Amino acid sequence: MSESSSNAAVSRFDIYLNTSPSAAPGWSMETVRDPSRLFGANGVRLHADGRLWISELVGEHLSAWDADNDVLTNASPMGSELRGPDDIAFDSEGTVYAAETMNGRITGLRADGTYFVLVDECPAVNGITVDPVTDKLYVDEMREGGRVLEIDKHERNKVRVIAENLDWLNALEMGPDRRLYMPQVFAGTVLAVDPESGAVETVVEGLAHPTAVKFAPDGRLVVTQASIGEVTAVDLSTGERQRLVSLAPGVDNFDIDARGYIYVSNFVEASVARYSMETGELDKVLSAGSFLGPYQIASATEGFVVADHGSVCRVDSEGNLARISRLLLDQPFVAVGIAEVGGTLVALTQAGEVFRRIDDSGEWVKIYGSLDGANSEYFGQDSDGVNAVGVSDGQLLVGMRHGDVVVLELDGTVVSRRPSGLPTITAISGVRGAIVVSDETAGSVLVLGDGEPLALNGFKRPQGVALTEDYVVVADQGERQIVCVSRDGERREAVAVDLPLGLPRLQADDGRRSSVTIDKDGSIIIGCDGDGSIRRLVRH
Repeated sequence: MSESSSNAAVSRFDIYLNTSPSAAPGWSMETVRDPSRLFGANGVRLHADGRLWISELVGEHLSAWDADNDVLTNASPMGSELRGPDDIAFDSEGTVYAAETMNGRITGLRADGTYFVLVDECPAVNGITVDPVTDKLYVDEMREGGRVLEIDKHERNKVRVIAENLDWLNALEMGPDRRLYMPQVFAGTVLAVDPESGAVETVVEGLAHPTAVKFAPDGRLVVTQASIGEVTAVDLSTGERQRLVSLAPGVDNFDIDARGYIYVSNFVEASVARYSMETGELDKVLSAGSFLGPYQIASATEGFVVADHGSVCRVDSEGNLARISRLLLDQPFVAVGIAEVGGTLVALTQAGEVFRRIDDSGEWVKIYGSLDGANSEYFGQDSDGVNAVGVSDGQLLVGMRHGDVVVLELDGTVVSRRPSGLPTITAISGVRGAIVVSDETAGSVLVLGDGEPLALNGFKRPQGVALTEDYVVVADQGERQIVCVSRDGERREAVAVDLPLGLPRLQADDGRRSSVTIDKDGSIIIGCDGDGSIRRLVRH
């Protein structure tokens, strides 16, 4: 394959659907933040053919990267029977096995293209590996009281418990001494587990959120430290450590090829790159740090703030991105909504809870929501919880899953509550006493004020909404366009069309939204969650 075969300019959305975004006459559109090549970046494994396979959990998608020629191909499309892959592994027959962490399943894709479910119930299954000597399949669980399991590859739901009551395990690997090695993320340790006896030994301590282990050709243990952004080699006989690669926090997984290259994924940034193991220098970039979504974008005192599942970010008017917090490291929730109220950041979790950020400490504190218990913000979903956040005249607005509009103080005090008239609220915003809400399933948008609500119907899937004194802005994900409607509802114009809004194929709801916000200069800012870009619309 020649260098000219590179498809580096093709976005993750355009792998499925070609788009030609354009603005209506009288409007212009520019790209503030470029698209991404990946929907996410979690487990990575080198295939026997030399390509790197990447699991993209939030995109329910597997990619394969020929790094030498920079060619990215679709290895398992979204919408298949493989749903939400986290870690992956290959056996000797070329079957890829995926740990579906959020679904608690182990699934497979054979070399002939057929899918199968191997285990139906394996709570928070995360790490997965195949012993290259015996071809046996092993997994572990990322939860409190997690287990290490041997999985029978030929009989569904046949498992053998090797060890249990081990907390927050992640990507594991068979060691040269025939023991399984695995990190404990929050304990900062690496364990070695005998697959026959189940004996457990702590072999490394004092790590900064270790997320994956492999073994270097020279026999040293290699481990990622997510919170400091480092790939580290450890000589288990002496304890000596060497930093191999330094990069952004949020490292998820890695693999090492026979030439001494390290391929590293970052679950926060949806990035994958190849480094020299000898020098630590960057060699090739598949996808630079970008967005998993963006899930929601909101105007802020300076630029914009973005909720992006695994992080909360700031983006300036030039498109420069800075991560404010990162999932598992200093952000105790999956972020699907964002607002800035009086300079204070407020985030909505996938579980339906609202958090406020304490500026001095950077700590996130829950201010609203009914879920309780450890890590509810990661895995739970409150059917009566919050489904949207926004701002109106300096006040925090929340839209409930059952359709109520609630005005909150930043300490969580309810100022007011009223029904919107919609079954649920997908998005919410307001200005000068008026509030606009949408229900994407019903195809409805309502403007609430002092008088009768103004109903704006006829949308296919209205997700993001924003309000100015002159018009209502709607991101209609179903039509992949931005629509402006006059405040009296009489005039309607599609001001931007053929946008990469939404995923190119429908899948289970994970809280993402195609979002819009109004910048301080009156321009419309669009969060294109389909390809990871941010675009600006300006009326002339």
